[in-house]
Amino acid sequence: MTTLDRSIEFKKVLMVITRKTIKRETPLKEGYKYTPFSKELLDSWCRLHVKTGLFETMEQAKNKLDEMLQQDEDFFKENFLFVVNEANELVASAGLWTGKDFDGNRLRLHYISVDPNEQHNGIAHAMISRLCIKYDSIPGKYPLYLATQSQSYGAIALYSRMGFTPYLGEYNGCSQEKNEAAWEYTTEILREKVKQ
Repeated sequence: MTTLDRSIEFKKVLMVITRKTIKRETPLKEGYKYTPFSKELLDSWCRLHVKTGLFETMEQAKNKLDEMLQQDEDFFKENFLFVVNEANELVASAGLWTGKDFDGNRLRLHYISVDPNEQHNGIAHAMISRLCIKYDSIPGKYPLYLATQSQSYGAIALYSRMGFTPYLGEYNGCSQEKNEAAWEYTTEILREKVKQ
C-alpha cells in the first residue's frame, strides 16, 4: 500500500477478482491486531485517510465518513477493518462498501489505507485477504471489484499479485474505449514506476 503520487495524471481504473481466488486469510504480523469499531476511531480514521492522500482535508474525510455512517452504520461496523499497532494507534483500515460503478447494490473493496510509516509490513495484504474471504461468504454479484487510480500504482501492483485483474469493460460514466485507454496509460506507469 502506498500514498498517492500526485505527479501522475489521475486515471480511474477498476480491478476485479474471481470467486474463491484467495483461499486463506493472511494473518497480521506480530505487533498489529484488528480492533472492533468504536466512535473513538472516527478522528483517527479521517487522519489516516488524509495522511495517505485519499482525502485532501479532514473535513472531506469527516463528511464522507458521516455519510457512510448515516447510510448504514451497522453495515459499516460489520464490514470495515481497523488495524492498530502495539501503542493502540490506528494504522490501517479497509472495508466492503456499496460501489456505484455498476447498477444495483454491488459491493467493492473500499478505502484501503495504511499509514505510510507502517507500510511494507503486509498489513494491506492481510486486510484484503480477510475482506475477499468475507465477500465470498456474502450472497451477491461476482466478481468482487475495487476502484483505484493511476496515481496509486504501488497498490495496483499489490492487487495484481493477489489475483486482481484489470476490468476493461464499460461501467457507469465510462465507455469501454475510455476505460481501455485509462488502463493503457496506467500500465505504462506501472512499467515505469514499479520495480519487478
